[in-house]
Amino acid sequence: MENAIRQYERDWQSFNRIYQQIAVANNITFGELSMLLALESHKFYAANRQLVLDTGNNKLNGTKLTQQGIMVSKTNPADKRSRVITLTAAGQKWAVKILNAIHTVERCAMVLRSNN
Repeated sequence: MENAIRQYERDWQSFNRIYQQIAVANNITFGELSMLLALESHKFYAANRQLVLDTGNNKLNGTKLTQQGIMVSKTNPADKRSRVITLTAAGQKWAVKILNAIHTVERCAMVLRSNN
């Protein structure tokens, strides 16, 4: 069990290094990349509180993405005290390219792992 935990930790660290490289290559922060991954799991529409829970980041900062016209933050119609985060149509196209790169790396890693 201890070996499995160590291997999981090494794999997790390796993926984080790859995610960081993808973020840098796309001129975004690791936090912004985490936000894109979380938004993807919610079909690019989520309350800010949900994104905080999904990313483990207690302060999400999408200001740069908002200024670039990639992301929109507006009042949550279901709860006026919170915000809803969505991606614009152009933002979704942009995000899908980045997320596809991540998913390709993940699929390759799973294939390599299953062959060992």
